[in-house]
Amino acid sequence: MGRSKILIVSILCVFFFLNSSFNEFSSEEDIIIYWDASFSQKDKNFNKEFQFLDAYFNNQTNIKVSLIVFNTEIISEDIFTIRSSHWNDLKNKLENITYDGESDFSLINTKVDSKLLFLFTDGNSNFGEVKTNLYSPRIITVSSQESINKKELHELAYYNRGYYVNLLENDISTYIKAIKNQETPTKLEFITRKKAERDMSFIEGVITDGEKGLPNVNILLKGKNKGTITDKFGNYQIAAKSGDILVFSAINMKRTEVEVGDENIIDINLTEKLNQLEPTVIKAKGGGIDSEIIKVGDKLIKKRSLGYSVSSITSDDISDINRGLGEAMAGEFAGVQMGVHNDPGLMIIRGFSSFQLTNHPAFFIDGVPLPVSGVESYQKENYDFIDPNMIKDITVLRGIAATNLYGKLGVNGVVLITTKHGSLKFKEAKKSNEPKIDYDIYEGPLELTKTEPTKFIKSLQIFSEIAAAYSYYLDQRKDNKKNVTFFLESAEYFFLKGEKSIGLRILSNLSELFPEDTSVLKILAFHLEKYEMFEKAQHIYNRIIEVSPTISQTYLNLANSYFEDKKYQKSVDLFTKISSQKINKVNSFNGLQNQINNDFKNLLSNRTVGWKLNKIRRKYFNLPKYDLRIVTEWSHPQTEFEMQYINPKKQYFVLSHTPEKHKRVMDRELLEGFTSEEYILADAEKGRWFLSLKPTLGYNSDLKYPKFLKIKIYTDFGREQEKLQTHIINLDRVSEDKIFAYFTID
Repeated sequence: MGRSKILIVSILCVFFFLNSSFNEFSSEEDIIIYWDASFSQKDKNFNKEFQFLDAYFNNQTNIKVSLIVFNTEIISEDIFTIRSSHWNDLKNKLENITYDGESDFSLINTKVDSKLLFLFTDGNSNFGEVKTNLYSPRIITVSSQESINKKELHELAYYNRGYYVNLLENDISTYIKAIKNQETPTKLEFITRKKAERDMSFIEGVITDGEKGLPNVNILLKGKNKGTITDKFGNYQIAAKSGDILVFSAINMKRTEVEVGDENIIDINLTEKLNQLEPTVIKAKGGGIDSEIIKVGDKLIKKRSLGYSVSSITSDDISDINRGLGEAMAGEFAGVQMGVHNDPGLMIIRGFSSFQLTNHPAFFIDGVPLPVSGVESYQKENYDFIDPNMIKDITVLRGIAATNLYGKLGVNGVVLITTKHGSLKFKEAKKSNEPKIDYDIYEGPLELTKTEPTKFIKSLQIFSEIAAAYSYYLDQRKDNKKNVTFFLESAEYFFLKGEKSIGLRILSNLSELFPEDTSVLKILAFHLEKYEMFEKAQHIYNRIIEVSPTISQTYLNLANSYFEDKKYQKSVDLFTKISSQKINKVNSFNGLQNQINNDFKNLLSNRTVGWKLNKIRRKYFNLPKYDLRIVTEWSHPQTEFEMQYINPKKQYFVLSHTPEKHKRVMDRELLEGFTSEEYILADAEKGRWFLSLKPTLGYNSDLKYPKFLKIKIYTDFGREQEKLQTHIINLDRVSEDKIFAYFTID
């Protein structure tokens, strides 16, 4: 009997031991954490995020955590076992992450066995998007910054049965409870213009703080699981009907409730939350909607639906003695501050808009947008080409709701100029079969100009170890956040060393630091193509289109990028739209027509049986043949340069792009949104040619905000032996004549 008791006790002890071991090494719910290590994340609220993780792990006994740290690539993958809520090893790892580069959401793998995936990020990614499916894990998105892509964060969580955690809005315990109980978050609606036109039972408006639009404001239908958020300019739309109550709330702002009346426009001015008071309750007015129709630029709009004030002057108000646009507008518009010497490029209509990186209004001439001046003096645009005597009327739109009509371009107000002709006219030069060329004799040596390492590259060459060079770059980055050349040349050093991943990481910072600057984004795209990262360049071209959809040049660049990336059908489809003028946002591709024809024909000469070529005009299947074709593109409108073409006899001619010699051409480029030109020689002098760049007279170099040329040289274009060489040149590094290329015409 004694032995039986001993045996039973022994069996129980073994069972207890095995059960304890099993519990110790198993987990209630294994999770995956994707941690965004892009440059924009380095200043987020780490304390808040660590408090959230601490609260989450306190609700777990044993759990296995797969941590993936990423930016433009997967930086590290580690597995941590959290026992008894202790996560010190994981925390130590998170506290020692280096933040650099852009984030690429396409790196997030949702084809995993785990049931729960956490994504810590601000929701911004220019290099890819998360791809999910029906079997993806629940996704919890977590942010702790004010500048976020709330729409992306909400939708990614909502449509994957997860939850969006904004640590600046609610207390952590609320989110922990929601995640544990698998609560369904409020559904946020994002009404498109097409949907709004089909269904008129929606409310729209602008939320401000009295000076500027407020992004990421929560708008909820009280008592219903439905809501939306404002965009980065404070605009919103939500489906609602009379009697519904809208609740407006934002970080550090007093909550406001509005009862919907008969109107479909509700603008709200939120005030700071000084103390905890009851929410402000407003009853929206009903009836009495002004149905007066007024003309705003090229649009006929209901005056009441605008939500902002409109001021106009006509040619009768413009004096004949006005020498420029600034003088014509000076003193004519209340609340409009002209620039120094009445410079319209420095005009301010209302307060500064930090997220737009400018405080100057957008100018439209006959519906065509002009480039907008930036914050810095070197980013000022010149509108001197606008002749006051040609103006029919000028309309100024004040108030943030102007963005309802003009989107991002109108965030700081809009100046609409209508000319007497309805569109600016340009005199066309008489065409001849061949351009008239005046030759001079080139006196210097015909050899490529030796390029010395720049200051930034020299400073990195000191180090023998890549890790030490990268550490030095990170240290220098603190003082060069707004220096475009610093990032380009630092990236170049690592690319030349074969460190492609580090080079891309450094280069991609430009999209983090200049997300709205189309000139810098174009420079980034040029360099991504240089390093054959075509897909990422395509993401950047699409970003430029999102920021400024009226720039015709970007669509051609994107179509050619598809071609270089061997995405032939995509290239064909986009070229078909471009050649038939079916890009809705672009008024005209006329300035690019010759380039479009030659590029499209070149693409189609590579066609195979599988291509879909419906509705393409027959003329595009006839590829011309040229001895020489050179396409020059510049990164910034109004870029000045002079290029020498030196033939085998040392004779040269100059093709220039300067306001002194080609003002009308440059004005046309500005209005039509193209920044390139094509030069063709069908019967060129046989032998070796050279190309040289000359600094233009009076050009002021600015390495922090440089201007670039992208020069594509085709020899024997359209023939079997066709060759192409591409050069990307920083004009602000050209201080004297520079022979940068040579080629041979056989």
